[in-house]
Amino acid sequence: MSPLLSQPGQLATLEQQLLQLAKQASRIDEAAPAWQRRDWFDSELFQCHSPQLLDYVQEAMQILKRLQQNSPQQSSLPKNPQHGSSSYLLIQQQNQQRLAVKLAAQMQALGRAFACLDIRKRENGKWRPAKTAKTEATAPQRHKAGQLLAELGGTHQALYQKLSETHEFERRLLQMIHEAAQQQQAPELQLALHARLGRCRKAISQLEAEIQWLEQKRER
Repeated sequence: MSPLLSQPGQLATLEQQLLQLAKQASRIDEAAPAWQRRDWFDSELFQCHSPQLLDYVQEAMQILKRLQQNSPQQSSLPKNPQHGSSSYLLIQQQNQQRLAVKLAAQMQALGRAFACLDIRKRENGKWRPAKTAKTEATAPQRHKAGQLLAELGGTHQALYQKLSETHEFERRLLQMIHEAAQQQQAPELQLALHARLGRCRKAISQLEAEIQWLEQKRER
């Protein structure tokens, strides 16, 4: 049983936290590269499956709203005696507890997602809006992009396929990290998974930058 959300003050605190997360998610979604189209959470924790992080925050906010509406301070027993029985109260309490546990899990998942983004930003500084066509790539970047394109068969489609495969690997790593946390596996294992995720996301950032430069080159 989760002790979360047992008091109105805790509900209000969570509401403020979610509002802050919503603002951050909105900025992240706006800054995401145009070709980034992946679900944030590869699990059954969220009903929505979206490349927009804000959608997941909004789903958590909907659960919080239901908890607020059904809290003892906000709801009263129906006048109908049949509905006012102890069994009705028990069902209501069980439903509240189920929602509270789900919201707690969603908050933890969102917290991990934002933490991973912070790590990624500190490591490579690549989490930013796509460059404009006026931004010129450096000579090493141009060489690396051309070299990678040649290694993948010389087609832009192959480069996009490589990006898609790397995104899929990222999703699998996220699922492994989630399972490791749920099973309370050794901290060393969890840190190793996070390190792999960091390297994977660095590769994604590099691929995105190379694709962007090649697309700009084609448009000239």
